[in-house]
Amino acid sequence: MKDQISLMIDTSGVGLHKRGYRQNAAEAPIKETLAAAMVDLSRVHSDANFIDPCCGSGTILIEAAMYAMNIAPGMQRRFSAEHWKNIDSKLWQEERDRARSMVLRDAAFEAHGFDIDKAAVDLALDNAKKAGVIGHVHVESRDLHDFQSLGDFGCVICNPPYGERLLDLNQAEELYRTMGKVFVPKHGWSYGIISPDETFEECFGRKADRRRKLYNGMIKCQYYQYFRVPKEEPFSKP
Repeated sequence: MKDQISLMIDTSGVGLHKRGYRQNAAEAPIKETLAAAMVDLSRVHSDANFIDPCCGSGTILIEAAMYAMNIAPGMQRRFSAEHWKNIDSKLWQEERDRARSMVLRDAAFEAHGFDIDKAAVDLALDNAKKAGVIGHVHVESRDLHDFQSLGDFGCVICNPPYGERLLDLNQAEELYRTMGKVFVPKHGWSYGIISPDETFEECFGRKADRRRKLYNGMIKCQYYQYFRVPKEEPFSKP
């Protein structure tokens, strides 16, 4: 370009969002890197109770578990640069060993996933096993209407259907209204929902405490975060 040559070398091979554990996925899966970003924004702790009530193939559950346990992304995959002759193969093994030594294997983190699709439940459990976090991930079939928080503190993150590829817009908005009812403000608990629907807050019934612009593929979304508990009105005698 304008007599300038740029030489670019692919060091990764398969895209970096491919962690190596999700060979199979449910319909319209979220990218692993986006799930990891949502987990980071929600500041998931190593001793937290974590819930994804629309877990699909388990991507958010697994990324949350990996984050909480300090598991380096990519340990389950290979990179193109590993075949380069000018890099000693021992260096790759040393770095993998170092990453494994930093894993918090005794973390008290527990992730719970729910989905109405039993096939998705089986898929999520299989992916969690491949990712090496099955001991911290529990998945079962359950309707969103039956959602309940677990324990005194924790975090909820979900990627509900948008009305783009799954459900229609009216069904998606009805799902948001259900979330607004069951995601009750509670001390010690936070909720994060990603959606491209500009009327999400109206359907949910509350303004988000924080919003972050994220892209799910080519779809412009907002990550709606709820973590504040409304102050109780002071009691006054009649």
